Amino acid sequence: AASSTSIRHHSFAMTATDGSGCGCPFRGPDETSGATFERAGDAAIAGRSGIVNSGGGCPFSGGRGDAAAAPPVVTATGEVLNPRNMMPELPQTAAPGQTVSLSKDRESSTIPKAGDNVNWVYPSPQQFYNALLRKNKDPEAGDMDAVVHVHNVTNERTWQRILDWERLHARACETPTLVRFVGRSTDLSWGALWSRAFSYRGVPFDRHDWFVDRCGQKVVRYVIDYYDDPRSVERDDLQITIDARP
Repeated sequence: AASSTSIRHHSFAMTATDGSGCGCPFRGPDETSGATFERAGDAAIAGRSGIVNSGGGCPFSGGRGDAAAAPPVVTATGEVLNPRNMMPELPQTAAPGQTVSLSKDRESSTIPKAGDNVNWVYPSPQQFYNALLRKNKDPEAGDMDAVVHVHNVTNERTWQRILDWERLHARACETPTLVRFVGRSTDLSWGALWSRAFSYRGVPFDRHDWFVDRCGQKVVRYVIDYYDDPRSVERDDLQITIDARP
């Protein structure tokens, strides 16, 4: 069986209800960070070009446009990506050489999806396995149930951290929704730079940016750093600390 560390260093991110996307895989413990500083110019670059690569293979869709209405993104290789999570539609079919049968069942999240009267839906173990293969990972099919569980729990906690901030604006917006998200594992946020210099946690093992629609008034970007943390206050054995901030 895989260790808890290797399981939580796999990919996580939600999918749209059409079955597309699994987000950006976590940087595994055997990979070098190659982390870069977060640049204030990223937004300007993204605004001019539409998409800027974060350095980790996960394009950052810049600007404050409505991703719900955005057209699909076509890569240089002809691959069609969903602009809300920058992933293609993931198949529910077994991968070549796969010897373990994986569940195709998908779990709904508690996270409302901007522009739709539905919640975001998590990938099935089969979709997750195919997503990791697409990212040139070496997943164990037998670990997928545990990986998907960690993925779902972590995303739910991420949303709760965001809601902690959004409650400060409850008078203006009682029901914020998630527009889109992107992985930026190689970009160190200012919080991550501080942690690297002063905290026992060091650098995060992953970073995501989530874009939250505050009832049509504005779209707020949340920077989320995920840390391996043996002192985590969460009541489980995941040992993950989630640092989310607008």
